[in-house]
Amino acid sequence: MARESDGAKHHQADGTKRRKADANYLAELVDLGIALSAEQGREGLNQKILMAARNFTNADGGSLYLVNREESELQFRILMNDTLNTFFVSGREAEKPFPPLPLYDDEGRPNHTNIATYVALSGKSINIKDAYATDGFDFSGTRAFDAKTGYRSKSFLTVPLKNTRGVVIGVLQLINARDHDGNVIAFDAEIEPIINALASQAAVAIENRRLLVAQRDLMESFVRVLGHAIDAKSPHTADHCSRVPVIARMLAQAAVDDKQGPFSNFYLTDMEWYELDLAAWLHDCGKIVTPDHVMEKATKLETIHNRIHEVRTRFEVLRRDAEIDMLKRQLAGEDAAECEADFNKKVSELEAQFALVADANIGDAEIDTDAIYALHDIAEIKWTRHFDRTLGLSWSENERLTDADLVTQREPGEETLLMDREDHIYLGFNRGELYNLSVPTGTLTSEERQVINDHVVITQDMLAQLPYPRELQRIPAIAGNHHEKMDGSGYPHGLTGEDMGILEKVMVIADIFEALTAVDRPYKRPKLLSECIAILADMRDKGQIDNDLFELFLATGTYRDYGRKYLRPEQCDEVDIKQFLLNAKG
Repeated sequence: MARESDGAKHHQADGTKRRKADANYLAELVDLGIALSAEQGREGLNQKILMAARNFTNADGGSLYLVNREESELQFRILMNDTLNTFFVSGREAEKPFPPLPLYDDEGRPNHTNIATYVALSGKSINIKDAYATDGFDFSGTRAFDAKTGYRSKSFLTVPLKNTRGVVIGVLQLINARDHDGNVIAFDAEIEPIINALASQAAVAIENRRLLVAQRDLMESFVRVLGHAIDAKSPHTADHCSRVPVIARMLAQAAVDDKQGPFSNFYLTDMEWYELDLAAWLHDCGKIVTPDHVMEKATKLETIHNRIHEVRTRFEVLRRDAEIDMLKRQLAGEDAAECEADFNKKVSELEAQFALVADANIGDAEIDTDAIYALHDIAEIKWTRHFDRTLGLSWSENERLTDADLVTQREPGEETLLMDREDHIYLGFNRGELYNLSVPTGTLTSEERQVINDHVVITQDMLAQLPYPRELQRIPAIAGNHHEKMDGSGYPHGLTGEDMGILEKVMVIADIFEALTAVDRPYKRPKLLSECIAILADMRDKGQIDNDLFELFLATGTYRDYGRKYLRPEQCDEVDIKQFLLNAKG
């Protein structure tokens, strides 16, 4: 009876031990699940998975393989071994990863000779007590490794990593289980369910991370596609959306690297870098709705085409009228030399007047009040139209004509040399010839300028509608405030430097510098680096851009590095930055 009682006690004690062990395993699995769900980095995630599996089994070593995207091979990711003091991670410099394991041979047959590929293909766990005494699998690679290192690979536990759909996405392989004294033993069959559970957790964590990366890549690709589409919409602003992110990242990196200056405490997390990149690519997304004739307006008279040719034709008509008048006078018996002198005088007058109109049309320089008055005088010059102006018009053009227009424009009559007609005003724009030519600077009228400026408002409205995760909440501000100025003179909200974060100020400089250095603008010649820096310095002196970022831009040579890579060689002249560094002067 005593022996039975002792046996019962031992059995009870073993049961208690096992329950405690199971409870410990369960607690560890719960903790591991939490840890795996919190891990964001691929390398850290793989390391946690392998470390946990080795701890559960007291394995001397182990490795992790993942199925590649084409599902054609197992790719090595990480290996650990205590005895050999080895820790390999695929992709690290100066460390050659183990070669991938093909899942199929050249003829497409499943590779069942390697234990890892067999587990990947079958989805079954394999527990081998001694690799040297096992048939059915090719352990030649293992034996060669042992011969080279002096190691003795014995027991193996190889388990598949299955995702939520039951698809094998990787293989976890453990080598040489050890007892408490460090002796190599077989893997306990009772631990296999725990390792399989761990493998399932690991597979879910890996798949979740892949999904997050895939979503991030998809979003980034979509944003870049949108940026390239906006660049492609206008050949005259091509590459702007793709180059502003380059400048913004370079300047932000200079701020992060600044260890002793005003940005010594500034740093960016991985998500903040991602946020900056997305915002920079999206900063002009509102331009997708900006009318082409405004975006492409290279001269004042340009709509879909440059209307200077129409105006020139009218001057041609006046010149021909003057020539006809001269010939008629000569035929009537007037002095031929006097008639020709009057004609030449008229031609010179017309040429000078057209030159003034043509020069005003360019918009390269500011025109003064006298020139505007002269344009108005020229506009009043009359010429005779003989053909019906209502012929060949589109339906919408006819809709803009009044009943009076239909009467007066069908019959021959006198017209002014430059016209501001009522039908020139439609869809919020005034296309009047004199009105446009009288624009003091640039080529855009006030309403066209407002449309251009409104792209920022549209950008902010578009971006504000997106459901951002918490880490990307600042994208609308970073992207949409690039036309604000530190002194409050910018748009659309008139923010000051105190209202803006560092990345918003970075975007202001990046956007201006790209526009200044661009070689594809139809309304200006490509500027030298020295000219661009001088303009930025003038804006700094007026309090429009951040001084600390501007000086960092210069002192670190960021402007020069960008220029060497993206500008024409003839633009990259030497810049004497000392004259622009206020902090150095102080």
